[in-house]
Amino acid sequence: MRGNMISIILAFICVGFVVGSAYSFMVPYEMEQLILVGDNFGILDDLTVPSHTSFPWRSFNQSIDIFIVCTNGSLDIIIFKSMDWIAWDAGENVSTYYEARNVSSLVLSVVIEPSYYYTIDIIMQTNYGDAWMDISMYSRWWGYDDSSVVTSLLVAIPFAIGSYYFTPKKSKNENKSTEMGII
Repeated sequence: MRGNMISIILAFICVGFVVGSAYSFMVPYEMEQLILVGDNFGILDDLTVPSHTSFPWRSFNQSIDIFIVCTNGSLDIIIFKSMDWIAWDAGENVSTYYEARNVSSLVLSVVIEPSYYYTIDIIMQTNYGDAWMDISMYSRWWGYDDSSVVTSLLVAIPFAIGSYYFTPKKSKNENKSTEMGII
């Protein structure tokens, strides 16, 4: 009887992990990633500072939140797809998500529409002297946690094996007596 109870408990735990992994795979939640943060962050004259962010596969409602307050100077900021980097560096026109020139203060949320699943570049450069600023940039999105799915399933396997191990089994004598009764 004791083995049967342990088997039931382990099976219940195994089912809980499998259900949890299914919910992690199907129910989205908001995630955020730090891109850049700094107090008294400086960019020297005529210098370009690239920052990058990427959004995972199966994410949606993507945005980049930017807060910049320059205490000295100003800067240009451009946000575009990383595959346009070479064209932008060559001075060609590229389609941007956001572009601003001579900015000294900026509080902004750039919505990435349609959803993009690769790297996005955020370029800051000074053309008007040194710039010192307080800055914070985050990327936010709604998505699914695929790593929790795999982890939950891997944790469920030992509980399933334990449940099978503790399941009461018929002894050899019981098996022989039932076989003889059938014939």
